[in-house]
Amino acid sequence: MKILLRLLFVLIFIVIGGYIIYLQTEKYESVSITLLKDLSKKQQMDIGSALLGQTPNNMQDSKVLELYMRSYEMYNFLDHIYHLSQYYTSQRVDQLQRLYKDARLPIFRANRENLIKKYNQDLSVVFNESSGTLSLAFLHADRNTSQQILQSIIDHSEVIINQFSKENAQVALRFIQDQREENKALFINSIKSLIAYQNKHNTIDPNIDVESKSAILATLESEKIQKEVEYSSKLKYMNQDTYEMKLLKDTIQNIISKIANIKSQMAGSTGDKGSELNTNVFDFELLKNEMEFNKEIYRQTLINQEELKIEVNQNAKHLIVISRPTLADGYSYPDKPWSIMTLLIVLLFSYSIIVTIFMIIRDHND
Repeated sequence: MKILLRLLFVLIFIVIGGYIIYLQTEKYESVSITLLKDLSKKQQMDIGSALLGQTPNNMQDSKVLELYMRSYEMYNFLDHIYHLSQYYTSQRVDQLQRLYKDARLPIFRANRENLIKKYNQDLSVVFNESSGTLSLAFLHADRNTSQQILQSIIDHSEVIINQFSKENAQVALRFIQDQREENKALFINSIKSLIAYQNKHNTIDPNIDVESKSAILATLESEKIQKEVEYSSKLKYMNQDTYEMKLLKDTIQNIISKIANIKSQMAGSTGDKGSELNTNVFDFELLKNEMEFNKEIYRQTLINQEELKIEVNQNAKHLIVISRPTLADGYSYPDKPWSIMTLLIVLLFSYSIIVTIFMIIRDHND
């Protein structure tokens, strides 16, 4: 029994080892290191973003790029150039890894799902968070083809990531254009409201009226003091009932009355047409500030619109190639010595377990 078991395991080792050495497809690996850079703005996280645990833009873009590299769209693009579907079903791939159009077993069927799996098994994409780089590798039975496919992946990925950015910018641009029209209408309406207020109150700016009245008030105060001094001086040697003294006294009273009238207007007491100056100043400032606010919003909208127009028309994101796709000197897969050693260890371990089980069963029967 032991001899038969040993022969069985030796036969298994010879069959699988022979497959690994003579039949398993030797694939050549092309390797490249890239870095995705957005040249339109600085890609740094602010303190708030760091506290909230938000993902940096370059990391997010790199992850999106990795998903696209593994997608059916990328496979379809490469298939048109390098005929990958034909390659995975051809004799260039060994029988156990090959796909078949009429296979009964689902795992060997040459359908879309299995073709993508084979492609992703040959593709390696690793993102390094500390450096922000993408390490890319691709396996193929032909060393030149593996290098060419990897270069095509890099070139096409840069086109696609810029296309994504442009599409997002176009959506944002359409939105900002609608906002521009709304903000423009608000700005124009606020200007019209301000002009209507000026026309209604016959003023350009109530603040100018306040300044003007303040200057007039200061002049009248000064003139009143001069007249009072003059009246006091003449009263010492002239009779207050004389025509000149009465005229001077009436002048002082008129000045006092005018001063009181101007102060009343500036204080905003109710009365004649110009008695609501302070209220006018308040209302005018509200309208003016509203116009300035709408103007600033409209100005900022125009700035954002121009920035988005530039973003739509430029290729801001670049997949910088730190190391170009290599041309392999020898095959990288499979690692035949390691595979043979692993196979030997697994078979020896399995043989020991089976022998131990038989010994336990025999001792139990005895």
